[in-house]
Amino acid sequence: MDLTQALGLGEREVVAFVGGGGKTTALYRLCREAAERGRGAVATGSARFTLPPGLGAPLLVDADEARLLASVRERFAAGELWLVASTGRASGERLLPLSYEAIASLAGLAPLVAVEACGSALRPFKAPAEHEPVVPPAATVVVAVVGADVFGRRLDAAAVHRPERVAALTGVELGATVTPALVAQVLAHAEGGRKDVPPGARFAVLINKASPDRLAAAREAAERLRAAGVERVVLAQAREKEPVVDVLGG
Repeated sequence: MDLTQALGLGEREVVAFVGGGGKTTALYRLCREAAERGRGAVATGSARFTLPPGLGAPLLVDADEARLLASVRERFAAGELWLVASTGRASGERLLPLSYEAIASLAGLAPLVAVEACGSALRPFKAPAEHEPVVPPAATVVVAVVGADVFGRRLDAAAVHRPERVAALTGVELGATVTPALVAQVLAHAEGGRKDVPPGARFAVLINKASPDRLAAAREAAERLRAAGVERVVLAQAREKEPVVDVLGG
C-alpha cells in the first residue's frame, strides 16, 4: 500500500497539508506516486514551501499566474507527469505560494494538486496561529501531519511550533510532556488540525516517522483521534520505500 491508497485518494483531488513533521516529504511523495500511475500532478503551496534538493521534477516559476498556468498546461501537453509550480523564490530553497484562484485553476489541469498550506519551522508538531492555515477552498482533502518524534518531548519551542497555541487549546502548561493524548486533542480540535477545513472536504491525520520504537505512542494517538471523530488516520514513515505502517479507519 502506498500513501495515495492509505489516504483514500480518488482520481481527482486537491490535497492540502497542514501541521508539521513531514508535510513536504508527504506532498512530494504523493506527486511521485501519481506519476507512477501515469497521472499528472502539481506540487505547490498556498503558503511558502520548500523545494527539496535533487527532486527530479521540473520547477516552473512565474510571478504572472496566468503565464504560470499556461506553462503548466504546455508541460502536461508535452508529456510531463508532474511539476512544481511557484510564483517566485524566497530565501534559501523556499518558494512563494500561489493564490487560491490559481490553485483552483490547477485543479482543472491536473488530477492531483498537492498543496503545502502552512509552515512549521521544521518542528514535528504545531498548532496554527490566527492567520493560519491558508487552506485553499478548492481542497478536497486536508491532511494534518505530525511527526511521532515529538512524543515524550517538552512542550516548548525546541520541539513544537507555536507551543503557546498548543497550551491555549489544551489547557496544559508550557514545558509539559507532549503525550499522544495531547497531540490527538490538538489535531482533532476545530482550531487545531481541523481549522479552516473547507465545507465538504475530507479530513485525515498522518502520523509520520512512526518507527518501531515510536509505534506504541503513534497507535495510542491514532486511536484517540478515531475516538474524537477523525475518520482516517495513517501511520507512516514517508521517506521509506514502503511508507505506510498502518491505517485506522477510512
